[in-house]
Amino acid sequence: MIRISSSPNAYRRGAMNRIAYAAEATGSGAIGDIDMNGQALPKALTLVPASDDATTPEADIEASPPSEAGLDDLGDWLQVLRRIVEHSDNMVVITDRDQRIRWVNSTYGAVTGWSLKEVQGRRASEFLHGPLTSTRVTARLKSDLSAGRAISGIELINYRKDGQAYTVLLNIEPIRDAAGEVAAYFSIQTDISERKVLEQANLRLQHHLEVAQQLAQLGRIEYDHQLGRSRWSSEVFRIADRPISNEPLDFDTLVALCPQGTRVSVRQKLDESLRTGEEFDEELPLISAQGNLRWVRCRGIPEFNGQGYRMPSTWMVQDVSVYYELIDERRRTNDKLNHMVQERTEQLEEANRALTDFSHALSHDLKKPIRHMVSYAEILQLHLDAGELEQARAYCDRVRTAGARLHNLVEAMLKFSRLGRQAIAHAPVALAPLISGVVEDARASWPQRDIRVTGLGELPTVDGDAVLLQEVWANLVDNAIKYSSQCDTVDIGFGHAHDAEGTEVWIQDHGKGFDPSQLELMWQMFGRACDDPAITGDGIGLALVKQIVDSHGGRLSAQSAPGQGARFGVWLPRAS
Repeated sequence: MIRISSSPNAYRRGAMNRIAYAAEATGSGAIGDIDMNGQALPKALTLVPASDDATTPEADIEASPPSEAGLDDLGDWLQVLRRIVEHSDNMVVITDRDQRIRWVNSTYGAVTGWSLKEVQGRRASEFLHGPLTSTRVTARLKSDLSAGRAISGIELINYRKDGQAYTVLLNIEPIRDAAGEVAAYFSIQTDISERKVLEQANLRLQHHLEVAQQLAQLGRIEYDHQLGRSRWSSEVFRIADRPISNEPLDFDTLVALCPQGTRVSVRQKLDESLRTGEEFDEELPLISAQGNLRWVRCRGIPEFNGQGYRMPSTWMVQDVSVYYELIDERRRTNDKLNHMVQERTEQLEEANRALTDFSHALSHDLKKPIRHMVSYAEILQLHLDAGELEQARAYCDRVRTAGARLHNLVEAMLKFSRLGRQAIAHAPVALAPLISGVVEDARASWPQRDIRVTGLGELPTVDGDAVLLQEVWANLVDNAIKYSSQCDTVDIGFGHAHDAEGTEVWIQDHGKGFDPSQLELMWQMFGRACDDPAITGDGIGLALVKQIVDSHGGRLSAQSAPGQGARFGVWLPRAS
């Protein structure tokens, strides 16, 4: 039997607006007085189970004395209270001060599978807890209940009789006796397993949404018009290079990241959108918290509230910086291509000018020996007709000389034209034997000249095309001999120097030299720095030398002064 007495200390507000009442186990089975709001009522109650297995207590109400007013009302109230507790969707549990179960409602048995008879006198931890039950939470429950503190809104994983886990929401109130001591505990428990499943599903859905938005670089700005609060999604924080927080940030906060001039334009377009109700869809430049330039596409549809349009409840914010980077990259590529086209156009124009110059020079230089040959042939004919054989022989030699000059000129021009189409066959080239052979050929061509050479044995090995490099040094040696025509002896010196990237080899003569102001002219086709008729030449040799050296990735240098000889240097890069 249970002795019930309700007192000011025991009449307390509990979780979920329940009524807590004091319950005290007695050994006599008698039901004592009920005291509501501090006034004793002459009323005795007997709480009798309907059967031994019943989980529903039945209340028999006996009046003493029966003539007391309000007796029937109190009985009705207790019947209503019993029905509320018994038919509640929540589990109701009453335990003693040692937290041993004294009574549970039918919902408890339906949820846990345990009947009142099976659990009466046992603690919940003895049969409800399992592997997933949090020891931290149970320790807190034990501590709070031992101290007589109420428990509100605590979630705990328990186990049904069949071993299936479920999540329960606990609200426990201590029930105190007239002396203020804890006499029992009144607990309302709610099975929230389905809600937790929905919450987990919602969290998974939210996670998938966040991942999808992150992959799409798509964020949201949400505005609650009722609460007047807004929030950024995590992706908007990432775009702005700001740490994620619960700070109520809105669309204006995002616009504030735009450059000053852009802000004015954005607000004008937003005002127009709010006036007409048309969708706002703009791409904006932002300066993030880290100083990075970002481009974002912002979209929102104003909402009509019955009187006019107000700010969208949801803004879609997408990072389109990659798109703008691609546009910039395309622009840079186009600029580069345009620059290359411009360079190629200029080179083509230069080639056309060179071809024109070549044609003019060709017509001029080829005409001269041909004209001489024609003139000499006409004079030769006159001498032959007159029987003047000696004079005829002299003009025959002149015709032969003019023909040889024409042949050499054509060969030089063919070499020059073929060079532009010839691939470079790179290989180690020992310059000492190569230039020694060139010098020997020169001595055979100039047998009347005394040619002396120094420094040949010290020349290094370089990387290049042996055939083309032989042409370079043949022209430079020939040039040194021709410009030393006023000297009894042709003195030619060779030397070299290395640097970090290549080797320079030079040739030094002591001939007539040239005016440094004519240097650029010397490298041009048919260009000559000397107008002395005693020094023969067609103006092709040095142009050929320059083209060969350029094709090797090298460079030419020349130093001279009139009457002081000349020094030509050929620098070639190291083998890659």
